[in-house]
Amino acid sequence: MSDDARFDPTERSEYELTRSANIIVPMPPLRKARICGALALLGSLAAPLVATLPAAVREANFAGPPAATPLGVAAVALAGTVAAGLAGLGLVALHWRLVRGPEPTDDAVWSFLAVEDALTGIGFITGGLGVGVGLALLASGHWGVEALAGLRRNGVEPYLSVSTVPVTPRLTSAVGLVVGLAVLAATVVAVDSE
Repeated sequence: MSDDARFDPTERSEYELTRSANIIVPMPPLRKARICGALALLGSLAAPLVATLPAAVREANFAGPPAATPLGVAAVALAGTVAAGLAGLGLVALHWRLVRGPEPTDDAVWSFLAVEDALTGIGFITGGLGVGVGLALLASGHWGVEALAGLRRNGVEPYLSVSTVPVTPRLTSAVGLVVGLAVLAATVVAVDSE
């Protein structure tokens, strides 16, 4: 038996006991929100990654400044950034409701758990994959023109300009910075208001 009082089942609410036995990712909602905020903040690396591409890659793939060129991969990174940010804010709101509101009833417990799991999946899976894949493909030019040729042989075009979706790496970076900092600030405010 642990000497740590925070694991004493007699001091835990019915909701906390049900949550600990049934939640998919066993972390508090605020910790999950911080991870989502960090994922969103990683989206701010999109513009620096393409702005620092080697000259040979820039000349071969871009007509103008790389950070201002609408790219399909930037849209993928932006979608992941937004998903992580919204999930993080949702997790903060869930935490806020659980701390401020009355304890959920037996019927509502499962709804809260489902919302938490859904937000966790959106933030970690959709957000993490979107940001990770998007940034990896944006950075692929740093491995040289030969690496890009290898990607193209396999059907991957990391610097495909898409004018119908005007998402630039600069926009992705701006959104990532704002959303990531907003989520992290919300977690600090949530802790301070307890």
